[in-house]
Amino acid sequence: MKKRAIITTLLFLFLIVSTYGQKGFTRGWTIDYSIGYGSYQLKDIKNLLDAMPNHYGLKATDWFPDHITHSVSLGYTTGQHHFGTGFSYLTTGGRLHRADYSGSMTVDMIMNGYRVGAFYRYYIDTGLPPFSFYLQMSPGALFSNLNMKEKLTIYAESQKNITELKGVGLYLEPTIGMKYRIDNWLHFSLGGGYEFDFLGKMKLSGQKTDIDSKWDGFRLYAGVILFYR
Repeated sequence: MKKRAIITTLLFLFLIVSTYGQKGFTRGWTIDYSIGYGSYQLKDIKNLLDAMPNHYGLKATDWFPDHITHSVSLGYTTGQHHFGTGFSYLTTGGRLHRADYSGSMTVDMIMNGYRVGAFYRYYIDTGLPPFSFYLQMSPGALFSNLNMKEKLTIYAESQKNITELKGVGLYLEPTIGMKYRIDNWLHFSLGGGYEFDFLGKMKLSGQKTDIDSKWDGFRLYAGVILFYR
């Protein structure tokens, strides 16, 4: 009888702890869309653009500014644990230009990045049911593409040249954020983190170059989460 009472008490305590730990959290599948804002280091790419004016007398009009990001993810949440897979799109660009009475020259460099990876998110109960904070870690692969278009116009004649570099690297992004439950099926999220990139050597016509495609920088996100039980 004593042994049975101890087991019953332990089970009862376990249920209480489990119920408290899961309070305010939803179980089920999730679809998440976030629009964000990113700062991009891209040191080698910027150096490449920065060196061209010395050779051609060009003037930089755009120099790879911070830009909007888009992210979607599919996951599963159980209590305070949320995990799944995601995709993000990053883009920025630079432009060089020169014009005089005889013609003009323009160099456009468009840099695109495609992140494919996983994420794990841990929710922290605030004691205020609509709100919860979270810590997240996201590792994955980063595919980069640099499209460089050169256009030279002399009087009525023009020439175009297109060069494309591609690179594959790895990223790791720790994030901290907040979630607000609007309804059981609809949540709003807001967060920020920092992306660390590794490897990422770019190739030209299949041959490796000395140019790294590293997008390291701060990330800010705002999005909606749809829940399906």
